[in-house]
Amino acid sequence: MNFFGTAAPKNKPVIKTKTISVAVPVKKIAKPVAPSTRPSPLPKRPSQQSLARDRPSAPREPKERVRRVVKRKASTPTQLFSDDDDSGVESSASSLDTRKRIKSRATSEDPNRKLEDTRVRKDEGRFDYVSGAALVAGDVGKSYKSVFPGDSPTVVKLQYPGLSIPEKFTLVKNNVQQDYQPLDDIRETVKFICQNYFPEDLTQKYLDDENGFERRLIRAASKGSKEDYIGTIQDFNTMIIKARRDGTISKELSSKHSLTLEWIQRILDQIYTRTVSPQVDSLKAYQNGTDNVYGELLPPLVSEMLSIAELKSDQVFVDLGSGVGNVCLQAALEIGCESWGCEVMDNPCKLAELQAKEFPARARMWGLSVGKVHLLKGDFLANEKIGQALKRADVVLVNNQAFSPDLNSKIMDRFLDLKDGCRIISLKPFKQEGYEISDRNQYDPRHLLVDERKLPFYSKCVSWTDAPGEYHIVRKSPERLQQYIDENTKRPRRC
Repeated sequence: MNFFGTAAPKNKPVIKTKTISVAVPVKKIAKPVAPSTRPSPLPKRPSQQSLARDRPSAPREPKERVRRVVKRKASTPTQLFSDDDDSGVESSASSLDTRKRIKSRATSEDPNRKLEDTRVRKDEGRFDYVSGAALVAGDVGKSYKSVFPGDSPTVVKLQYPGLSIPEKFTLVKNNVQQDYQPLDDIRETVKFICQNYFPEDLTQKYLDDENGFERRLIRAASKGSKEDYIGTIQDFNTMIIKARRDGTISKELSSKHSLTLEWIQRILDQIYTRTVSPQVDSLKAYQNGTDNVYGELLPPLVSEMLSIAELKSDQVFVDLGSGVGNVCLQAALEIGCESWGCEVMDNPCKLAELQAKEFPARARMWGLSVGKVHLLKGDFLANEKIGQALKRADVVLVNNQAFSPDLNSKIMDRFLDLKDGCRIISLKPFKQEGYEISDRNQYDPRHLLVDERKLPFYSKCVSWTDAPGEYHIVRKSPERLQQYIDENTKRPRRC
């Protein structure tokens, strides 16, 4: 008997099996094509016959600021020349063939943003700045050698689009990639001026693969021809002066309302290299486990943040914990807005002061109109000027990656002074997901933060890691809290 109460069969059925071989055609799997090893046209970051000379007599030059340091780190591009006659030219050829008009995504268009600096000044272009020559002067210069043969290194002067005296550069080099390299600085500057200050046809001409200015500089350096290098610089200077006089540069700038990210980075790199890089090791002097930890947001991430926050040229930006002032400078340059920053640590403050002094000078050399920058030293929770700026702020940035919960809570209380509509950008959220309004917590200032957005960032966005992460943007508004209060008022009370 089985489970269902029926008799089991006497003879169990036998299951017969038979194996049949079936021929299966073998498909050939194509091997993936190896990616091209062609180098990127843009260098990695940490930069013939002479034309008729038409140069006016140069005005008297101001005294340059010389910085003497033992160790120097810079963000200039990788060298594209060598000591061999032809190897430098050949190796750089592939990096030039697609560079004629390379432009990345520009910042969001703001029709009120005016790029050209049209202010009239009485100094005739004579103002103080840190020149390229000053970076390799004194004891630092002992680690460099002359690029071209001769008893002493050659000094050249490079003209910028703005109304300024030419910048001095000493034509020297060394074998330390992180160190400042004058020839790379010159080449990158020439390239970006040709890309951004002229109409398409002239850009094509000035960056021609065979006879363009950048190509001629690389060729002259590779072959060790001092005469050709100096002649190229003189031809470039003559062209810039002529284009400034006939209105070519002014016309091109007036047609634009934004800068490309590479253009922004070129100018910020020049400032950083001349001010922060010589003393960058001082930024490591902080105490782990405290709120006073140093880290930098890099330009690509900052540009994205400012764009998503919809910051405009007629608005106010505030950075709480601004470090050496990088983000404030970028906001003033990229957006053209009024920019405020406050930092409590001594070493970053000292370097921020240097950057704040170099920034307007560099902007003038590039002929660009920028926003006013205020970099202050002190506790941003107690600084009165920052308190007043927060009341007018349209976008506030807080790099609170290493801030304690207590400090974040105090910052949240400071947000009560923000005007409605102000956007807040932070690395960590001030309001956790799922935190809802109730009768017990309705007076918590976190309920004033609405439209929460969590956004990702990827590699090469922050200085302290190459790993991906996230940042947060919220808007201050009483709308959600007011809605809760209104609904609670209409709700009948229990007796």
